[in-house]
Amino acid sequence: MGSNERIVRANGVDLCVETFGDPADPPILLIGGAAASMDWWEDEFCQQLAIGSRFVIRCDSRDTGRSVNYPVGAPAYSLADLVEDVVGLLAALGLRAAHVVGISMGGGIGQRLAVDHPDRVASLTLISTSPAGPGGPANPDSPMSDRLQAHFAAPPPEPDWSDRAAVIDHIVEGARTFAGELQFEEERVRELAGRIVDRTGNIASSMTNHWLIDGGQAVRHRLGQITAPMLVMHGTDDPLFPYGHAEALATEIPGARLIPLAGVGHQVPPRPVWDIAVPAILRHTSGGWEEQADRLAARSLAAGDPTGWFEHLYAAGRHGEVAMPWDRDQPHRMLVQWARDRDLSGARQRALVVGCGLGADGEYLTALGFDTVAFDISETAIRIARSRFPDSPVRYVVADLLDPPSAWREAFDLVVEIYTVQALPDPPRRNAITNITGMVAPGGTLIVLAAAHNDVQPRPQGPPWPLTRAEIDAFADGDLSPAAVENVQDPDDPTVHRWLAEFHHPLPQL
Repeated sequence: MGSNERIVRANGVDLCVETFGDPADPPILLIGGAAASMDWWEDEFCQQLAIGSRFVIRCDSRDTGRSVNYPVGAPAYSLADLVEDVVGLLAALGLRAAHVVGISMGGGIGQRLAVDHPDRVASLTLISTSPAGPGGPANPDSPMSDRLQAHFAAPPPEPDWSDRAAVIDHIVEGARTFAGELQFEEERVRELAGRIVDRTGNIASSMTNHWLIDGGQAVRHRLGQITAPMLVMHGTDDPLFPYGHAEALATEIPGARLIPLAGVGHQVPPRPVWDIAVPAILRHTSGGWEEQADRLAARSLAAGDPTGWFEHLYAAGRHGEVAMPWDRDQPHRMLVQWARDRDLSGARQRALVVGCGLGADGEYLTALGFDTVAFDISETAIRIARSRFPDSPVRYVVADLLDPPSAWREAFDLVVEIYTVQALPDPPRRNAITNITGMVAPGGTLIVLAAAHNDVQPRPQGPPWPLTRAEIDAFADGDLSPAAVENVQDPDDPTVHRWLAEFHHPLPQL
């Protein structure tokens, strides 16, 4: 048994389960298709999901792998029992709900979970499945391929189930039959088939019994009731459920997002499309980039690195695992209004943008005439900013606010700090504030925009950690003096209050 495999009691039966990643991360439950053990969800596939801050669970359903098995041809359970097995498994693992990813029959189980146990499904991803349920439903608009119809009309003979090599050949040829036009990875599938044979308690039952179970009542007429966020991924060359089945799912389930997998057949996403499938699942299960930021920040802070999470978050955005964080194609509205109120001109002046992100604020200041430097600790953010503005005169620089270049000391006529300090705990927040104020030249100005802490409510876990009035006042603890400190409503969300603070560095007395 694998190092993370264990037998759990769920719904009155023994099921073999294996997990990857941190149990504190959002759980993803992978449900296989008919006659498919957990092995079809390959180790590396699960590991890539776990690296994306997910707790990944794969399981042998009844009659597969090391889970309970029944005599060949006599499965004492139905599809409804397999649905309840999932509910029992989540309970056994101490999980209220999971992000459910199901392929083929596993997708049918997922649909039934979503309509019968909606509280157990945080989100649903359906791969190579159909709104009419498992088992190759008749669909006059999307019939199975001629090749597959011929296969079912004259199926190959069963192998000698005691002959390991013959069973492996049988599994490989079956996988080839369901594969798409994308190159079939025979060596990989053959290795996988050997693993399946070696760890399956009764391989004959595993390859036979799922096709005999009662599928129960159809739930297609209830798909419109599904409220869980929905992702549909489907091979464009699926011979069993042609692509029309995916389009039907995406139409009938509210808010479903459909991603085609070019050249893929009726199969767990093969390695050549992992760069599409893995980020898509991670993005779908992220809860948004803000929630992913919370997870990454917590992990980074626990490791004693208060700023490392910025790069991880931007990299996740670049790979499509979350929406791109702090993605603005326009400068911050409050910065623009502040500049307009002062008829700001940057001719022959230098500006610095702290934590510049993807560059919109730096480009705005340059348009006002400033000679602008914009920095961020995230190399990915700086690369994206440079690629978005390839001809820009802004100097985009990777730098650490907690250890800025000494040449920046009192070097800028305008320093713009928007939302960077609020993303840092204390410590090192006070150090960051000191470094920001130290970069303002004599006669220069610092503008600070930050979330304002409501003293009536407890301090949030963060990030962000809204700034108190005392923390805003700390920008004036050194050489700067406050010109204006306002607590204003956010123009985009009136329920949120922001600090809009302006500080000046007086010229030295002559």
